[in-house]
Amino acid sequence: MVSEHLLRWPDLVAICINLSAMVAIGVYTARRNRSADAYFLANRSMPGWIVGFSLMATIISSMTFLAIPGFTFAKDWRYMPAHFFYFIPAIVAYFLFMPYFRRGHVRSAYEYLERRFGTWARLYAAAGFLVFQMFRTGVILYAVCLPFGPMTGFPLEWVILVLGILVATYTILGGLEAVIYTDLLQGIALIVGGLICIPIAIDLIPGGLSQVFSEAIADGKFAVGSTGWDWNEQTVWVLIIVYQFIFFQLLCTDQNAVQRYIAMKTDRDANQGLILSTVMTIPVWIYFAFIGTALYVYYKHFPAAELDSLVAEQAFPFFVLTQVPAGAAGFVLSGLLAAAMSTLDSGINASAATLTNDFYRRFKKSVEDERHYLKFGRWVSVAFGAIMITVALFIHFARTQTLMDLQTLVFSILSGGLLSIFLLGFLTERVHSRAALVATIVTVAGVCFWLFADSAAGTRLMPELKQVLPDKFWIVVFSNIFLFGLAYLLSRCLRPRDAKNLQNLTVWTSRADNLPG
Repeated sequence: MVSEHLLRWPDLVAICINLSAMVAIGVYTARRNRSADAYFLANRSMPGWIVGFSLMATIISSMTFLAIPGFTFAKDWRYMPAHFFYFIPAIVAYFLFMPYFRRGHVRSAYEYLERRFGTWARLYAAAGFLVFQMFRTGVILYAVCLPFGPMTGFPLEWVILVLGILVATYTILGGLEAVIYTDLLQGIALIVGGLICIPIAIDLIPGGLSQVFSEAIADGKFAVGSTGWDWNEQTVWVLIIVYQFIFFQLLCTDQNAVQRYIAMKTDRDANQGLILSTVMTIPVWIYFAFIGTALYVYYKHFPAAELDSLVAEQAFPFFVLTQVPAGAAGFVLSGLLAAAMSTLDSGINASAATLTNDFYRRFKKSVEDERHYLKFGRWVSVAFGAIMITVALFIHFARTQTLMDLQTLVFSILSGGLLSIFLLGFLTERVHSRAALVATIVTVAGVCFWLFADSAAGTRLMPELKQVLPDKFWIVVFSNIFLFGLAYLLSRCLRPRDAKNLQNLTVWTSRADNLPG
């Protein structure tokens, strides 16, 4: 096991300064929140470059800091081509989704769906987002705290409580403005922390950078895996397709991203913010992938017995604590915390915004006082912070991966075809509410059947079907393709209950002066 004294006091000081700055930002921005729109949308007045940093930090998450270096350290670069093509969903979000969210003066991504298809679409999408976020934030909090237990010598449950309370505190106090400004600092810490490490690793390797490349190439560490085609194998082409749909949902239908689109002051700011986010995100992914490859070459020459008791995702933190000077290591580890915190604070605030705007405000229209919704939103943020901590503690004490599997299950069912519902709304005039509703019901039922057939019970009952079913990571692809096609076909068979005014709700019925300039 790793020594409990790897984290030195200068490192603790650096981490504490970082955490204190986050809370101070929350306290400062709390005074400027006078309404629910100020709390959830930062008064729609944020500069584009700041929001661009925030969006990058949220998308990167702690998975970049741990999972990507861990995977390239242990295996190869098979995930990186899929991450490189992230720019395609970003282009679609730039020209199609972001302009409509901004032009419609909506408070959430799902408000558009009600205008286009009716209340059912809004509630379906919002409910799926909320349930998924409940599990996701808890899983991420647990994952980022896991290496800090042995590093600090403190019990893991105390690390979870302290970090969870700190993240919840500044998010509850300052709302989206606090989230965006803290994400700015966290994004800088993430990037600078990564930049510190590669020069140190290269300097320690006898042949320097050239040796990293030569040995990594010789050992196949830059390989991208199989280029064949297999339904049940994560080949490079399969990963590119699946991740395209994941990134489309992340950038085009997720409340975390949509809040930031709406929060930017002008259309020019919004365009600059999304471009900046995209330009930064892809190089950061590639850079952190290279960190894992450099660590592979380093530990090939300087083996560490402690790595035998660690998982691949802990190799990077172990290198930081053993090879990076005291204090600087604390700053790098602050980048790890920052990556997680930028995802957690966004999840709490976006969940509170969704529950407040898509459920409470939607069905309690008699309340006109914005301070009432502000107060309600803060209490909802408290609740989601508590849920996040509770889920993380449950994973710790139950010693189970069940919640992580349940998170995937819930996401697959409740977001089945969600991207296609938005695309049907934006790209078609023909598809109406009844056709979209029936297609959604059939798609969700199909996803549930797929998941059952893939389970142990389903395999026992239908072993032949299990043999021909693709792997579950295809669900996000097939559910969206199926729903889009079925809804379009049904729109030719089912008559709409009433005619709907589609002005400014589709690309075909929008005024040219509302397009991004």
